[in-house]
Amino acid sequence: MPDVLHPTRRLLLLDLRTSKRAPEPELPGLVVVNPNPRFGDQESADTALAVLVAIDGEPALAEWRQRFLPMCPNGCPHIVLLDPWSQTLALRIVQGGAVDCCAMDDLERIELALTRLEHHPRAATADPVAPSALAHWLSLQAALDTLPIPIFIKDRNRRYTASNRAFADYLGLAAGEIVGKTVFDVAPDDLAAIYDRSDVDHLARGGTQSYESQVRHADGSLHDVVFHKAIFLDPAGEPDGIVGAILDISERKALERRLELLAATDFLTGVYNLRTFYELARHEVSRLVRNGGELALVVIDIDHFKGINDSLGHAAGDNALKQFVAVVRENLREQDIFARAGGDEFRLLLPDTSPAGAHLVAERIRSEVNKIIVRSQRGRCRLSVSIGIAQCLPGEDSIDIASGLADDALYEAKAAGRNCIYPLPESR
Repeated sequence: MPDVLHPTRRLLLLDLRTSKRAPEPELPGLVVVNPNPRFGDQESADTALAVLVAIDGEPALAEWRQRFLPMCPNGCPHIVLLDPWSQTLALRIVQGGAVDCCAMDDLERIELALTRLEHHPRAATADPVAPSALAHWLSLQAALDTLPIPIFIKDRNRRYTASNRAFADYLGLAAGEIVGKTVFDVAPDDLAAIYDRSDVDHLARGGTQSYESQVRHADGSLHDVVFHKAIFLDPAGEPDGIVGAILDISERKALERRLELLAATDFLTGVYNLRTFYELARHEVSRLVRNGGELALVVIDIDHFKGINDSLGHAAGDNALKQFVAVVRENLREQDIFARAGGDEFRLLLPDTSPAGAHLVAERIRSEVNKIIVRSQRGRCRLSVSIGIAQCLPGEDSIDIASGLADDALYEAKAAGRNCIYPLPESR
């Protein structure tokens, strides 16, 4: 129905309530800009009398002031509609620059405020407000705020010009702490440098860009993310800024790391498996070829392990393996490589270690393992180990040759009665 009483009046309604008690006011010329603007309303007038902002408390008021008010031209009149009414909040709203503050269902008070504006417009509103443009901007911001994915916009100088609520929440910042700032204002310096280099390259190349990085989350932790970005152009076809979205892949990355760990380690003991041992060993041999030095291989076998399983049970055998691994780890350095070759056989690769040094490490391990007592309902036993040592020399087949020598030494230790180390120090 045509607006008879107010044929040219147009009002923009921005509804920021999370809990809606009262319905939207039935006012002539009202254009709803969110969440779904009515088609055609935004183009139906040349000027807007005011923006009506429906809020239900402090958070909505802060959202209006930080996210939407900066979009409005200077002096754009706005009337805040409270649902529910709060006299204290209303006083603060009016003191903060609103034309008026009314209860959402107080149509008489709202009409009175609008009539005052029609007959006594603010001097500050010399430039007319185009409701089509303003409604589109307010509606776009409101729509972006409904998306759970963090979205941001930067200008050609790489300063943030807008973002959605998810982006601000993700960083743990207010909108006012983002708009007008650079990545160096919102992120740690090391990460900001990565983002900025990517933006500079992106603006120079144009098109789209995607890359993985990390972002400091609102909780202070680092999250793995993928940035998806695109360049938008000015009327002359030149790069005018960047629009981007952040996809959190922390869970996926954590799963990948868990899968990589499972693929690289023995499921029972947590040490490296034999495949990973050989991969790491090849790197150590390459380093040995480049830099020189020494490299020792130690092969360890738990004595009478089958008898432990048979007499005390497989659970006791598993427990024996875990206790053994814990003792070995306590006697290793960070750079040492420890792996389970299978069953009761384990291997150690000791970088920058001579055969004599490897013998000292092996003796510490042998002595500590002798202190382990495995118990079950069937009985108990004390662990011991037999150990073989070999020196790794530079060469393509170095690990295979050293493995053969260490295995031979291990068999000698077993033949000598077990619970010992071969070759003996004086025999090398």
